[in-house]
Amino acid sequence: MLLPWVLCAQDHPQFVWQGEVDGIDILYLHGKRLDVKIQDGAPVANQKFQFYDELPQVRQNARLETREGRGYVHIVDQPRLENDYTLAVSLEDRQPGSSLYAIALYWDASNRSFEGSSRVRGDQVAWSGRVDEEAVISCQAKRCVSSVPSGVPVAGEHFKFSKPLPNRDVEVRLESALGRGDIRLIEQPRESNNYTAKVAIRDPQAGAGEYSFTLVWNRASGAAPASLEASPGLIWTGTVDGRVRITITGGSTLTEVLEGQPLRDPRNDFLRPLPSRSDLHPAIKKLHGRGQVQIVEYPSAANRFRLTFEIANPRGGADSYEVEVDW
Repeated sequence: MLLPWVLCAQDHPQFVWQGEVDGIDILYLHGKRLDVKIQDGAPVANQKFQFYDELPQVRQNARLETREGRGYVHIVDQPRLENDYTLAVSLEDRQPGSSLYAIALYWDASNRSFEGSSRVRGDQVAWSGRVDEEAVISCQAKRCVSSVPSGVPVAGEHFKFSKPLPNRDVEVRLESALGRGDIRLIEQPRESNNYTAKVAIRDPQAGAGEYSFTLVWNRASGAAPASLEASPGLIWTGTVDGRVRITITGGSTLTEVLEGQPLRDPRNDFLRPLPSRSDLHPAIKKLHGRGQVQIVEYPSAANRFRLTFEIANPRGGADSYEVEVDW
């Protein structure tokens, strides 16, 4: 199946899609699989799509091209380890009735690893030791420390860093994992864990077993890590009569009425969870409502990466609000 409008493309996309949208739909791409979530409105009609290349399981930034559509189309999630290298695209048609949408997505299908858009070189830490039952290996800066949820302490533990693990967000990869049991990367270095990578080892057999692994991360040549670019993360709606405060943590919210009457009909539509990072550039947009909307607290390690905004509705009765929060 080749969608007719693809023939006019100047370069070859890796994926094309078209369909009739009435509401908000999110396309989730993983490998060569497409899943469609209807977030609001009617199901997609007359859907057609085609993969020309598989979405590889590497960190990279895909590019979206909207060929047709009257609403808001944007990428809400790029392929990352945390989302199992899934690419998510939101199609928002807020006008009455359905409308035809057509998009093309471009990505690097060569299975190379990326960090941002710069070519990178790899650094690593190699670890080995004897594990009996279970162990968690935590690597930070230029040191690895083992803890034992069950069993005996790790014996013969050795590690060697080519360079210290950076004091910033990086994606590490588990490579050359050897041992008779299960070896898994369970935590990436993030500001919230003081930039620590964690590997879990489970040894199911009697006695201790020999284990080794290598953690590899990409090192950009001379470039400082870029801050996350703000894009829509939450659409909040509700009826306010007074002043309310909404606090966002991850993929949940906590609402507090500071003045006036109880909040009516609150709704949170998360497009993606709020990351545990302090280098975000959050922004807020009032889409509907007569009062003031502003951010009063930005994410940081000190507040456990909370984002808080307030809505102040002037006197004269309740009013309906629709607020977009970007991060």
